[in-house]
Amino acid sequence: MEHIIEAITREKEGRGISRALRRGGSVPGVIYGGDKVILFSCDARKLKVCLQDEAFHSSIVSVSMESKKYRAVLREVQRHPVRRDILHVDFQAVREDREISAHVPLHYINADISPGVKLQHGIFTTIENQISVHCFPQDLPEFIEVDVQALEIGKSIHLSEIAQPEGVRFDEIVRGNDPVLAAVVGAAAEEVEEPVVATEVPVSGETESA
Repeated sequence: MEHIIEAITREKEGRGISRALRRGGSVPGVIYGGDKVILFSCDARKLKVCLQDEAFHSSIVSVSMESKKYRAVLREVQRHPVRRDILHVDFQAVREDREISAHVPLHYINADISPGVKLQHGIFTTIENQISVHCFPQDLPEFIEVDVQALEIGKSIHLSEIAQPEGVRFDEIVRGNDPVLAAVVGAAAEEVEEPVVATEVPVSGETESA
């Protein structure tokens, strides 16, 4: 499924302009990484619906403006710290002949039939829900499947144990790291709770973006 964002080009930027756009139900955004930086605005409600789709975060998106379409990947979503309204959205332009860096979600399967859960009554715990990859746009996977059916209690699965899809490189492996992705732990470990300490959290004001 192709994700399309209908957008309007904007020539000016600044806090006042961004604030006015948001009051009118739009979100200011930017596409960078191409020949020039492109400023745009899009409908806040439609963007919110797109962001609820996991695949939107790891797919090539078409940003449509004035009869032109820009292929891009989502880079950052800035939100209000309290209300969680979308303040600004960043995309990176992509070209078929250039590799991109993107975050891809991990889908864990067979945790319920693993020995650690089914026979030893442990609890399956995820540590990483996504990983960073490098690849050409056409090779970007929507998700990476992680089969944990062999996990026993007290055991974990590392990134190096996951086969890299064809044309895809795991950034952490390239850097020489091998993070733990998930584990099966004893129930007692999950039941330990930290003492509750009452604290006052100051409410921050709205962070303005261009």
